[in-house]
Amino acid sequence: MGWEFGVRKKYLEIDLSNGKICIFEFPESYYGKFLGGKAFNAKFLLDAKLYNCEPLSEENQIILSVGPVTGTTTPGVGKAIFSTRSPLTGGYLDSTIGGSLGHNIKLSGYDGIIIKGKSEKPVFLEITNDKATLHDASELWGKGCFDSEKLLREKYGTKYSVAVIGPGGENLVPYAVVHADFYHQAGRGGVGAVLGSKNLKGLVVFGNQEVPLYDSKAHYAKTLEIIKKFHQDPGVKFRIKYGTMSTLDLTQHFGIVSVKNFTEGITEAYETNMNRDYFRENYISRDLGCLGCSMPCGKAATVDFNNQQHRVGGPEYETISVIGTNLEVGPSETLYFNWLCDDLGIDTVSAGNVVAYVVEALEDGKLSKNDVGYELKWGSSKNVERAMQDIAYIRDFGKYMALGVKKLAEELGLDSGKAIHVKGMELPGYDPRGSTGYALGYAVADRGGCHRRARPTRKEQENEEFRFAYQGKGEFMKEQEDIRAFYHSLIICDFVPPRYKMKIKDYAEYITLITGMEFDKDEAIRVSERAFTLARVFNLKCGLTARDDVLPQRFYKEPMKKGNADGKLISWDGFLVMREEYYRARGWDAEGIPTQKTLERLGIGGIVL
Repeated sequence: MGWEFGVRKKYLEIDLSNGKICIFEFPESYYGKFLGGKAFNAKFLLDAKLYNCEPLSEENQIILSVGPVTGTTTPGVGKAIFSTRSPLTGGYLDSTIGGSLGHNIKLSGYDGIIIKGKSEKPVFLEITNDKATLHDASELWGKGCFDSEKLLREKYGTKYSVAVIGPGGENLVPYAVVHADFYHQAGRGGVGAVLGSKNLKGLVVFGNQEVPLYDSKAHYAKTLEIIKKFHQDPGVKFRIKYGTMSTLDLTQHFGIVSVKNFTEGITEAYETNMNRDYFRENYISRDLGCLGCSMPCGKAATVDFNNQQHRVGGPEYETISVIGTNLEVGPSETLYFNWLCDDLGIDTVSAGNVVAYVVEALEDGKLSKNDVGYELKWGSSKNVERAMQDIAYIRDFGKYMALGVKKLAEELGLDSGKAIHVKGMELPGYDPRGSTGYALGYAVADRGGCHRRARPTRKEQENEEFRFAYQGKGEFMKEQEDIRAFYHSLIICDFVPPRYKMKIKDYAEYITLITGMEFDKDEAIRVSERAFTLARVFNLKCGLTARDDVLPQRFYKEPMKKGNADGKLISWDGFLVMREEYYRARGWDAEGIPTQKTLERLGIGGIVL
């Protein structure tokens, strides 16, 4: 039996250069080897040889995929994943997005969308089941994400998923986001800029074609049993109440909060107004969930700022940390800047890092007020709004900040050791000096500085010695990455499995119930290994090597200040031990190059390095 259930076996291909819309079919063997999502996309990027084109060129392409569980009641569905060559790092990129976009793509009859070429004028794509149409987007071009979505919803209503870019994407900021369903973003690496380079303002998608399942009764019964068992679980209820805001409890305890451009590990405001309860009691107006999720961990917050009321999705921990505690601004300011970044269509993590880097350079005298055009200081919200707007519109000093911290430092001859990034992607709010797992995870992450490839802190918080250990971390982080890569190939949310006590084997069983194909944990791990190895090969072809699998010099040379990681730094020798162990666990050589034996073992031996 082939893949007759659970997948559509077709993608919608959009060539914006000539307006041609057609069906693209991958070999059926791809579904067995790569499932969907991350692994599927990584294979596509290599097959399309996108490493040969510039990220913002007409030749670059975007693939937006779902997976076999999308459109079902499997716990954790609700995600879709964009992949392309990143304008921020120049390498491999995948970026997930929640809301209802993934469901509507699958229910409209497709496993994903391939976007290529460049339109002569701004357009948006409408998909209504089997019908796909390009429309003029001139009246939307130049508008923020919120106004753009409102205008589209006035025309299409609430049943459609709407995904758009803002001024950041239109102006090709390399960390521009895709903004969907008001409260969701594909936030990292610049997918929004790639859409902007193609003059594609966004997508509106609706589908209501049922996904055929191999054993729908058993599938439904399995889901119902899990939800009944855990819906009243304290951990699930805690996640619903606080979302990711509670992550600050962990990072404050560990002493790894991002404060003042990663110079201190705790925030003094934690005891007053920068904590989960303060946000929940003073700003959160409702809980939000991706379509079909039984654990709505998203939040809608309302904030009054400058005599205007704004409603924003969040705050997520990353924004609290990388904008709020990093710049040492208060909760209202954090939420407003969150809203502003969302409306402008730029990544809060990259934007917060860039502004913090400039603040430190001003404080150190490496930049002057005349250079920047205005003052930026720790603990002051003054001019932060202006800085973010300058970034999105590439104006004045914003043309440098829009480059990201790596290229900003290079362009102006500033201290690169204080530019907090890996491979050009700015780091999220976990200081690696207090977690050697994150130190390694950031360095080897396929898309650059990323915390979503693996999460080491669950084990590290149970064992203080292991938290700062170097030996054993390579194998451990490889195992953690494989879990996430499998989930991102299904594609499901990171948060549901640990709360519902679900493991890889549980989702492997779901694949069999959905598709009828035999699938087990071992094959799930092979899908993950293929995903990471394919991404690695893509990065190598983009010129990213072991030399790029490193952290900023700050973490090797400057001990942490304050908190439970006070005085810690990353040992260079210890780091090399971890990295070598990780390469070995992946089946790559000492330079991080996959061996032919590994490629053959994974069934991708035809790849030419």
